[in-house]
Amino acid sequence: MLQEDLTYLEDRVQRLIAAYQQARLERKRALQERDRLMALNAELKRRIEGVVERIRLLETDQAP
Repeated sequence: MLQEDLTYLEDRVQRLIAAYQQARLERKRALQERDRLMALNAELKRRIEGVVERIRLLETDQAP
């Protein structure tokens, strides 16, 4: 009985460790993806601001 309980607990600990490691890996990947998307968003924002600025310049050049 005691050996069965010990074996069960050892198995449970191993499964918990594996789940914890998987969760850490998934968190790391999610943070990397977040950082990638934030950088992409910043780049797109810079490009849009550049286009808006060029449109403003064209509009002021065409004003009477």
